[in-house]
Amino acid sequence: MKLFRILGLWALLSSSSMLSAQKMHYTLSIPQPSNHYAEISLSFSAEAAGDYIFSMPVWTPGSYLVREFSKSVEQISAQANEKALKVEKLEKNRWKVHAPKGMLTIYYKVYCFEFSARTTFIDADQALLNGASLFMFVEGLENQSGKVDITLPKGWKSYISSMQDHSFAGGVSYTFDNYDILVDSPIQLGNFDTFEFDVLGIPHYVAMVGPHNADINLLKGDMQRMCRTMAGIVGEFPKDIKPYKYVFIVQNVQAGGGGIEHLNSTVLVMPRFNYSNTGRYRGFLSLVAHEYFHLWNVKRIRPIALGPFDYHKENYTKSLWIAEGITSYYDELALLRAGIVDRNHFLRVLGSYINGQENRPGKDYASLHDVSLDAWIKEYRPNENSKNTGYSYYSKGFVIAALLDAKICQTTGGKKSLDDVFKKLWTDFYGAKKLGPIGTGFTEEEFIMVCNEVAGERLNEFFTNWLETSQTPDYKAIFEGFKDIGVSQEVHYPISFNLQARMENGKTIVSFIHRDGTAETLGINVNDELISINGYRINDNLEELSAQLGYPKDLDIWVSRNGLMYNLKGTHVSVPEFQWSVFLRGKAMTDSEEFWNQKHPLQHWLRNSL
Repeated sequence: MKLFRILGLWALLSSSSMLSAQKMHYTLSIPQPSNHYAEISLSFSAEAAGDYIFSMPVWTPGSYLVREFSKSVEQISAQANEKALKVEKLEKNRWKVHAPKGMLTIYYKVYCFEFSARTTFIDADQALLNGASLFMFVEGLENQSGKVDITLPKGWKSYISSMQDHSFAGGVSYTFDNYDILVDSPIQLGNFDTFEFDVLGIPHYVAMVGPHNADINLLKGDMQRMCRTMAGIVGEFPKDIKPYKYVFIVQNVQAGGGGIEHLNSTVLVMPRFNYSNTGRYRGFLSLVAHEYFHLWNVKRIRPIALGPFDYHKENYTKSLWIAEGITSYYDELALLRAGIVDRNHFLRVLGSYINGQENRPGKDYASLHDVSLDAWIKEYRPNENSKNTGYSYYSKGFVIAALLDAKICQTTGGKKSLDDVFKKLWTDFYGAKKLGPIGTGFTEEEFIMVCNEVAGERLNEFFTNWLETSQTPDYKAIFEGFKDIGVSQEVHYPISFNLQARMENGKTIVSFIHRDGTAETLGINVNDELISINGYRINDNLEELSAQLGYPKDLDIWVSRNGLMYNLKGTHVSVPEFQWSVFLRGKAMTDSEEFWNQKHPLQHWLRNSL
């Protein structure tokens, strides 16, 4: 760890949290929620005459996509000492104001009607405020503390954020230590219910926004169990931000899903009637665990590129598999540890992740490092060919995390696991006082060194294979290192056209073509309308119709493409389909407490409690 890394973070994040010391003063109002506009001002004392640059982030931390938030900014003006000033636009997200010494204020409006966990959304019922899409910063003054005064629309009574709040007549004021914290602390306004529970003595607040069918008592208990389980991995709640609290903002919607982590909070999206569906409810609890574990992994224990942030451009790292893939592994493991699912269920999920990865046609064309580095242009912008060229660092990262956890359990005789890697990362890169308020980020080389130290042997060869190549990991060698775990692999060559299609206005439209499959060999294109096979009309039933015809060897396909008819002829091509299974065997197949209470590697890996 180099000295400039340590001192740089210390300088960036050290500031007073007292209201009297705040320098930057934002105001935000929503005069007419139904037109989706937020009106914002930013005031501060210009200590000298000169040029001041105001910037809007192009992305929000936690979501690796340039979203161009400045596209929604309009009507910018400025004044100093009660005199209007000229505002000059320099770039897509930067404006310059030449100002005299004294109080300088800029005013602007932001159109907010893009709903997601990552953006700002305002309508007649609520406002979900994500800082990166709303609040400009003054270049060079990002370290300054400040406050945001928010005037609530008429009839709105509820508000919540992880920042310290101070209510006033008709609104609420939030204080922050620096711009990074403002951006990383979403605010929810409207009328909604909340409930509370404690984890490690820290109050956790849950805002349930919108109608839903959740059993609140059940949800409260299950969320607390999931949070306690995730907190137990490191065993300590972060103490760098005051007040000590954590906030869940749950957006209950008609359709959708997902979430995004923040420094001391998260925004989750849940279909409002899914709480009564066992599988989807488990999925939500997994999402709770995932975003909550980011409180440690990513927000404090982080790849070095992920803080301090450059809000003007992409912040590249090859280690998103650690940030997101390992977190995805833990969110499923948490269901086991919390007693919500059993060991067989967890292993079936592991098998499904392996199958998803090994049957992805793009698995052979990109390394885990490649897909992490390309997240900015691929992960959030998939097209019809994405499955052929790559995969997600979430999915393969999950698989690698399982392999790494299993390997550590084995090399240490069941004394240590991946948990101990994060405990050491926490101590070495976050907890050491010399590193500043929130520590310093790690390089991937440092991450591997910690894994080696915890495992008690060098795992570099494994990491090289897992991260830098597209080779299939040796699942059998590692998982069958547990004598009571079995791994099976079957390979099938189904007769298939290797395509996906959708119905659109009564037409069967091709949406995906599998690389090297039958459809590609025949010359079928994405967006073709499938008309007939061997003289029989296709009606969203190509595979079924082919089976009914006895899987004809010679294929005669008609498609419509751009208003023209094409006749395509050929034969089926065999594409392998893999079926992996990871399962308990021998004595592990029993639920005997005597067996599972033994201090051995398998028992440590699949323990169902902390």
